[in-house]
Amino acid sequence: MISEEIQLIKQNIYDLLHNTRINKKAYLIILIGLFFTYFVGNAIINTLSIQLIEMYYLRYIFKLMGVCLVIELSRRRLHDFGLSGKWLYLWLIISCSIYGYYMYDLFVLDGLNIVFFEEILLREVGIIFIPTMFLYLLPSNHSNNRYENCSVQLISPTKSVGYLNNKITLENKNGLLEYMRDIYIHQSFCLKGRAKRVEAYFGIGSFGMIISLIVNFISILFMIKDETGIEILTPISIGIFYVLYFYAILSILTLCIRRLHDSLYSGLWVILLLVPYLNIFIIYRIFVKSSWDINSLRDIS
Repeated sequence: MISEEIQLIKQNIYDLLHNTRINKKAYLIILIGLFFTYFVGNAIINTLSIQLIEMYYLRYIFKLMGVCLVIELSRRRLHDFGLSGKWLYLWLIISCSIYGYYMYDLFVLDGLNIVFFEEILLREVGIIFIPTMFLYLLPSNHSNNRYENCSVQLISPTKSVGYLNNKITLENKNGLLEYMRDIYIHQSFCLKGRAKRVEAYFGIGSFGMIISLIVNFISILFMIKDETGIEILTPISIGIFYVLYFYAILSILTLCIRRLHDSLYSGLWVILLLVPYLNIFIIYRIFVKSSWDINSLRDIS
C-alpha cells in the first residue's frame, strides 16, 4: 500500500511540475486561503515578537513562504490565460521598490513597537494581494496551450485523466445516516478506496456533533460516579473519552485520505494539513476538487 501511495505522489509531483495552470475558481479559493493565513499568521507572530525575539525572525520565514506561494499561484493563473509568468517580474520590481521605501522606517525608529508591525503588515497585504486579485479577472483559456490543459491531470508523461463536473448530491438510498455509518463505523479504518465530496462535508461537519455526544456521555458517567461514589468510574470515564475521541479523529483522517484518492492524490499528502499555507492546497483537494473519471483516462498524443 505504501509503495502505491509513493507512486501516486510521484505522479502528483509530475503533474505539478508540467501542468502549470490553475482555473479561476481554484485560483480564487486558494488565494483567499493564502490571504487569511498570511494576515492572521503574521498578526499573531507580530504580537508575540514583542516579547519573544525568536518570533521576530520566524516572521520573515513565514512572510517569505507566503510570498513565494502567491507568486507561484499568480504564475499559474497567467499560464491559464496563455501569458508567460515572466510578467510577474514587473510586479516584483514595483512591489519591492514600494516595500523597500517603507522598510526604510525601520532604521529611523527608536526601537520596535506593535504599531510599526501592524502598519507594515497592512502595506504588505496591499502590495501582495490587491494586485493578484486582478488576475482573477483574466478569462480562462479552456483549450490546450503551451502550458498544458487545466481541465486534466497528468499522471505520467504519456497518460492524462479528466475530472467529473458533478454536483454535490446524496447518491445513496438511505442518505445522511448511511454516510455517517460508513464514515464512523464501516470505513473508519479504511485507507483504501475513494470518498466523494459530499462525504467529506458530512464527515467534517458532523465531527463537532460527535465530539459533543462523547462529552455528554462522559458527563453522564461522572454524574453517576458522583451519585454512587464509585471512584473507579473516574479513570474508566477518562479512558473511554480518549478512546472515542481518537477514534473519531482517526475516522475523519481516513476519510480525508479517501477523499484525496478521489481527487487523484496520494493519501500521504494529508500530512500537509499541519503545515501553514500548504494545508490550503490540501483543503482545496478535499472539499472543492471534483472526482477523477476513470473513463477519461487517455494517451497523450
